[in-house]
Amino acid sequence: MDKIIGQIIEERLKAKNMEVTEFAKLINRERTNVYNIFKRKSINTELLKKIGQILNYDFFIHFLEPETIEKIKISDVVKESKVFVEIPMNESEIVELGITEKIVKVINQKKNE
Repeated sequence: MDKIIGQIIEERLKAKNMEVTEFAKLINRERTNVYNIFKRKSINTELLKKIGQILNYDFFIHFLEPETIEKIKISDVVKESKVFVEIPMNESEIVELGITEKIVKVINQKKNE
């Protein structure tokens, strides 16, 4: 993390155009305490979670290792992927599963391509 967590919180607060006084009330802190938060290198996770909810931002992303971020990105791609599995079946099994019409529809679509 290039910036300290306090700086990131301050940037998000400014991006939301929220006054420090209003923010202080929302996190149940004094205004001077908020300015101290802006200088912090670390922060209590419960407070960070609350701040994130108020500012609608996930600050925890800044604590992830680059490899973890890549895994998350790959995970999102996999969620959108289709997996094709070949399952040998005879006609009675297809009828029993009730997928005869769907199979015929797919075959006809393939013929028309």
